[in-house]
Amino acid sequence: MKGPARNRLHDYEAGWLTLLLKMGVAEEKALREAQNRVAQAAIDDMEEQRERRQAQRERRRKREAE
Repeated sequence: MKGPARNRLHDYEAGWLTLLLKMGVAEEKALREAQNRVAQAAIDDMEEQRERRQAQRERRRKREAE
């Protein structure tokens, strides 16, 4: 995927809140809360990966300095 779609899990993900709301499957508040949970989980994963890479870099620098 290229462009703004690269941050989405699927091409159709952009309109899923509207679709579920129109179908009457869920209320807007519940959908927003679910979206926020998914976004926060993605942020947490990215931060964890960043911390792991940073720790790995520090270990590598320490080994090279010895």
